[in-house]
Amino acid sequence: MIPILFLQNRSQKGGAQTCLWRMLVHAKEQGLWQPLLVTSSPGWLVDACQASGIPVIIQSFPRSRSLWGRSVGNALFIHNILAKLGQSAFVPALVQGNDHGEGILTVDLAKKLRIPASVFLRDSRMRKQDYFKYDCHACQLVVAIGTVLQKQVMAWDDKQTIYTMNDGILLNEINSPLPINPSPPQEILVIGSHLASKGWADLVAALRLLEQEGNMLAGKRFDFTGIRDDLENPLGDESLTTCSLRFLGRVNPFQEWVRRYPLVINPSRMETFGMAAVEVIASGVPLLSSRCGVIEHIIEDSNYLYQAGNAIELAKKLAFLLENWPNCALDLSRCQTLLANQFNVGITVDLLNRHYRHLTGISPE
Repeated sequence: MIPILFLQNRSQKGGAQTCLWRMLVHAKEQGLWQPLLVTSSPGWLVDACQASGIPVIIQSFPRSRSLWGRSVGNALFIHNILAKLGQSAFVPALVQGNDHGEGILTVDLAKKLRIPASVFLRDSRMRKQDYFKYDCHACQLVVAIGTVLQKQVMAWDDKQTIYTMNDGILLNEINSPLPINPSPPQEILVIGSHLASKGWADLVAALRLLEQEGNMLAGKRFDFTGIRDDLENPLGDESLTTCSLRFLGRVNPFQEWVRRYPLVINPSRMETFGMAAVEVIASGVPLLSSRCGVIEHIIEDSNYLYQAGNAIELAKKLAFLLENWPNCALDLSRCQTLLANQFNVGITVDLLNRHYRHLTGISPE
């Protein structure tokens, strides 16, 4: 097994955290890696890893915004990690940062340990200056999640080979499709967050269009998986009269919440992968989604897809589903087959493991 030190600052549940946890669980079960996670505080990721037998070091990550403060903080962080490693029998062969924000610490810690550094690039909002500011270019292995982000980074850095991979799910997370209720959905789940890039305002715009056309939405409720933030992303829902919105905050366990609804909407404008949408399909629930991330490789039915950011098309697709329910049912069994064949975490881990073996010189047992 390859001993690998993984750095992930925030431990609360999110796409980066769940994707990392799946990789660690699968690789450990397959006897490929011996992972040790470093994270800043207790939280979902710590609990999930410890429940799966994956050891964790909790160490505060540097927070200072000044160059001097960050330099001192980085040095102290590395000193503390080296001290904790010295107290254990764990000798890492590679340091892996879970996103560009962990890049500097990944590079500096790897240099101190005299081992290779690797970084994942996950955030579609990452800018060119972020990529270089966090020393991602200095890693021996740079892996972008999805080809869109890969091409973007390749345009910035022509000296580094930018590899790509997809996130994936554990096959035991795929649930049997829910029976289709013959009545049109009255409660619909909307995934994402208050960030403008997640497209909640597009959905509200689509709802306003549908209300102008008649009473199709009368009595329906749209539940959002997050909190609203009218300062950062005003939704413009004040004019809605026949339907209602509800904001659930963070929902956990996500898949259990999803299975309470007959239909889910993913209005995101931009995704490098789109794990939440993939998890909805794995949950066995129909999903109406924007064409972003990998979802077009999973959903083939065009009635359940629309162009990201196009509120008019979203309104038309939602109207079609509500008017033709249940005869327009999504073939979830087919979707889940495509998901399992293309986006299971085993494919991701096998790809990474080949890179890791090459970097570390550790051969398979």
